[in-house]
Amino acid sequence: MLQKLKPRSYKLKPSQTGSVIVFAVLLLAVMLAIVFSLSAVFIPKILLSAKAKSSVSAFYAADSAVEWCLYTNQKGSTNLPVMSNGAAYYDGDEKTLDARDCDTSPVKVIGTYQSVSRAIEVSF
Repeated sequence: MLQKLKPRSYKLKPSQTGSVIVFAVLLLAVMLAIVFSLSAVFIPKILLSAKAKSSVSAFYAADSAVEWCLYTNQKGSTNLPVMSNGAAYYDGDEKTLDARDCDTSPVKVIGTYQSVSRAIEVSF
């Protein structure tokens, strides 16, 4: 015949009361320390990868302007390239690029996009 089991009741000693709260607080502190240390490692990397797009766009703006200079020297003047993403390019003196800047070698062009600048210098 099966016996009915009675649930056990545990009685804590007065010195043990509140130990669960202390354990929970310690566990929470360890978890917060792990989260903060991981965020200190990964947040700068995430921000750096977000700026990588700006860096590539700035480089391609400078590359387009250098290609325009090389084409202008070989074939004659043509329209300046227009950047649809808002990137800009300048000559080495931070001035607007024009055909006169392409006459001398080396040609230095600075491309900018969202406060990121990349420069290309070409000798011909």
